[in-house]
Amino acid sequence: MTTLLQNDHSLRQQIYPGWLFFFRINVAGFALLHFLAIQPDFADLYSYKGYIYPDIMDTTTDNISPTLVSLQAFLQRIHIPVAYEPLLLFCRIAYPLCLLMLISGLFTRLSAIASLFFQLLLIKSIHLYEYGIDGFTTFALFYCCVFPVGAVYSVDRWRTHGKHHTPDHLPWLFLLRGHLCIAYFFSGFDKVIGVTWRNGEALWKALHSHNYYSVFALDFLVNTPFFLLAGWGTIILEMTYFVFMNMRSVRKYWLNGIILLHLFIAFFMGLFFFSALLILLNLSAYYAPYVKFAGVRRLQPAT
Repeated sequence: MTTLLQNDHSLRQQIYPGWLFFFRINVAGFALLHFLAIQPDFADLYSYKGYIYPDIMDTTTDNISPTLVSLQAFLQRIHIPVAYEPLLLFCRIAYPLCLLMLISGLFTRLSAIASLFFQLLLIKSIHLYEYGIDGFTTFALFYCCVFPVGAVYSVDRWRTHGKHHTPDHLPWLFLLRGHLCIAYFFSGFDKVIGVTWRNGEALWKALHSHNYYSVFALDFLVNTPFFLLAGWGTIILEMTYFVFMNMRSVRKYWLNGIILLHLFIAFFMGLFFFSALLILLNLSAYYAPYVKFAGVRRLQPAT
């Protein structure tokens, strides 16, 4: 028992709670930028003047996830008559406002819950355009709801004059790390069980698909082992993530490798937002906890 307490004390002395602040502002800031990026196409995606009528889009949903059409129908059932376009305008304004409140740490938990609700509402309303980044944004905002992200550098903490102690953040940090470890392991496992990632074909196809954008072509590497090595490198990085990212001696090298992997995805596959969020999540889990933010103290060991 003494050894366990000593190890617990040692771990707490190495990790700062400032990562909660880093996580909050980066997740909310990312979600805000992602939402602002679709504004030029917002009407085409969501309104009845767009590509697909919202009520037609709604017929292909799972009938469980909330959508703008189902929300409008619910409001009408409880005798709150509201047209679709005003409801859409309200959500279009409310979502970024909630994210700004989350960034500042004003009514942090409520603003996080509201941000998650509007994010789910908006993305499920156009679910045919949904892809991986939307799921990662959802779980990141969900963690903002349950993590004590308002405990550090927030308006809420300023309003209480810092009277409340910073809660124990280690269980939440381990939850985030565990989620990333599982996600990367099964991403690598899915690649290794198929032949196309092991022979480089999948990477070649990805870089030459019509819907991807590359900064410049890598065709000159076609007769080199680049695609083979890159495929295996991706598999190894992902499947051994849970081992090496939790080893202090090699963590920084594996973290740099993961960041380079996502930068490659951004610049050669055009998945800029996907790569940015994954980099932010990795930095939140494995870099920010070791950074000493001004005015933020380490947690004291449990007594």
